[in-house]
Amino acid sequence: MRLLYICILKYTTLLIFYAFSVQVYGESSISIDKKIHTILKTHPEVSLKFLEAKEKEFRSKHVDVYPDPKIGFAYRSYPYRSGFSTDRVRPDTPSMTGKEYSISQEIPFPGKLDIEKRILKSDSELDFWTGVWVQNEFLKSYFELVLSLAANERELADLETVQKQLETKIKLESAQYAATQSKITNALKTKNAIERIKDRIAEKRIGVKELKESLKFYDDHLSDTHISETEIIEYLSYQEKYIEEELTQVSISKIPAIQYAEVNQSKAIQESKKDELLHFPDFEVFVSYMERRRKPFLLDSGPLNVAIMDNPEFAGDLWSAGVTVRLPVWSLSKVDELNQSNAIKITRLQKEKEKERKRIQAEYYATVEAWRGNMERLQNYQLNLLPTLQKNIKTSLSSYSKGDSLLGESYEFIIESLEMQSQLHQIQFRRWASVLKLLQLTNHLLPEGGNYEN
Repeated sequence: MRLLYICILKYTTLLIFYAFSVQVYGESSISIDKKIHTILKTHPEVSLKFLEAKEKEFRSKHVDVYPDPKIGFAYRSYPYRSGFSTDRVRPDTPSMTGKEYSISQEIPFPGKLDIEKRILKSDSELDFWTGVWVQNEFLKSYFELVLSLAANERELADLETVQKQLETKIKLESAQYAATQSKITNALKTKNAIERIKDRIAEKRIGVKELKESLKFYDDHLSDTHISETEIIEYLSYQEKYIEEELTQVSISKIPAIQYAEVNQSKAIQESKKDELLHFPDFEVFVSYMERRRKPFLLDSGPLNVAIMDNPEFAGDLWSAGVTVRLPVWSLSKVDELNQSNAIKITRLQKEKEKERKRIQAEYYATVEAWRGNMERLQNYQLNLLPTLQKNIKTSLSSYSKGDSLLGESYEFIIESLEMQSQLHQIQFRRWASVLKLLQLTNHLLPEGGNYEN
């Protein structure tokens, strides 16, 4: 009977560490790069900002169009007396009735339209770099969900194995207590441990269900098979080489957040120039032509006689041309305040850009330390901690075979080993989560050579 228990424990131990040591890597029929491009192209979360960028880009090509000319028509009758009268035969009323045609053209101050075009172009670039950042954040969140789900499922399997071992252990301890070979407290402690592990299992199952539901937000937009954990780990292992590169000022300047800050500052400078042009005059030139009503004679309605008289006035057509100027009379009184506001805005955006640089640098190096720490801890688990626990299990089984210890003590070593192994999955997840964050910060998470825009 003792040999049977020893064999069962040996096979259990081998199965545990075989599951721990074996990692399966498979080849997917569809490359992960293609899947990434597909989900980035089809998911509305990603495409919205690029659509806004396209919208403003096309609008910027229209904003510098010259103002359209204005064509006018008027029916004029001069001169006007007090009161309303339609009598046009009075001798002192010249023939000024006619149709007037006019055309005018607004002339904005030179450079104003070009600056407006550059400002709207900057808005388009801001949306573009926001879209690139959204792509990185979107992909990071997606990959984290997949990796977290896999880690939690493995941890759940380990905890379920721990529960089975504890249930076996309590049966042995109950039998040993019945045979007066151990105390009742051992069985009671094991029973408490079973209840605690059941609660951990219930909590982990809730987490797994929550992660699966969250993944539907991403996977529903993939017509092909979803991106697996194996594909993500292979992809991150290849991209992980960028982590060892030094974060220089040149590489920082290529980060989407810094590019955004650069464009935003440039836009503020253009807006300040536009405000300056507001205090320069705009012009409008016009030409008008009046076709006068022909009247070759007048009717003299004097007090003594009524007679037809010759028209002494030349009744030819009229034309006029001129220019109107918008004078910045009132706006100039407040120009100093506006200039101060623009200067402060440019300074503020410059400081925001520097703050963003420092924030990214600090976040980058802090994440590098977390990545290195998790790598060291992972190696310690694989090379020292778990092999030591496995060795202790073998030593305990050897002691039990000689009759120097109880079988329940060997189960305690196995359960402790399983609980430590369950923590290993979260360490692995934190390692890859650090890699994801570093690649996102440096804009290396997206596939190389891929188009940002959809």
